[in-house]
Amino acid sequence: MRRHRHWLQVGLVLLVLVPALAGTGMVEEATARDKVWNIAHRGASGHAPESTLPAYQLARRMGADWVELDLHLTRDGHLVVIHDETLDRTTDGTGPVRNYTLAQLKRLDAGSWFGKRHPRKWHPDFQGLRIPTLEEVLRLKKGKIRFSIEIKPESAGPELEGKLIRTLEKHRLLPGKGETPRVMIVSFDRASLNRVHRLMPRVPLIQLFHYREAGYFSPRTLRHIAAYADGIGYDHRRVSREDVRRAHRHGLMIHPYTVNRPRDMRRLIRWGVDGIVTNYPDRLNRVLRQG
Repeated sequence: MRRHRHWLQVGLVLLVLVPALAGTGMVEEATARDKVWNIAHRGASGHAPESTLPAYQLARRMGADWVELDLHLTRDGHLVVIHDETLDRTTDGTGPVRNYTLAQLKRLDAGSWFGKRHPRKWHPDFQGLRIPTLEEVLRLKKGKIRFSIEIKPESAGPELEGKLIRTLEKHRLLPGKGETPRVMIVSFDRASLNRVHRLMPRVPLIQLFHYREAGYFSPRTLRHIAAYADGIGYDHRRVSREDVRRAHRHGLMIHPYTVNRPRDMRRLIRWGVDGIVTNYPDRLNRVLRQG
């Protein structure tokens, strides 16, 4: 895959148009690399129970550049990694995550559901897996893996954002000046991203959009997003070649989700997207190696 000429052109545009991004290091990296980022959605969630430590460990082994995770607060104020705001779909518990203490959540089975939905991929080790805390996932930081952390709108707010910042500081994951970021924050919640931008200006941010919101973005909208975020992300079925060009003209990266078919991966790579969010990082890795 050869995109050097494309990135040289885009890089010149970015350096002229987007001073707001200069502190994150993402623009410099985007213009220098010739590889689309492989972002493992809830870990290698096509192969292992989503949002569990084995799913994140497997994603790392499968060549993911980033692992994506979702945050919620427990009743006693701990950050835990689980996609849904309720427990019913991926555990043997019921009701909202926020109604449980961490100790109560740690007694739930977050792995057995996977065997019922994917019997051919079942492994006995999945039984009895626990909901991980953010701290437990961040301990996987050894090596080149990086973290794409989603703040859910239903959990967003100063309490969660403050705890997130303190946790990232504890693990030395907040980038210094000129350092390549190892964390990016993504959210559908614009207010949350704006608060995070003020508190952590060097951490790159991705503004997410729901299916019905995505599509044509006016230049005014893209300029507004570029004032606080480094990129946009939305359903890959709504992405067009012109969307990619338009985002790049405004200095924004574009990370379509959730892309699981190789033919869709190839199409998006041809169009010049910057990252692909997938449940199958192994498939994307093969496509990227094929060029």
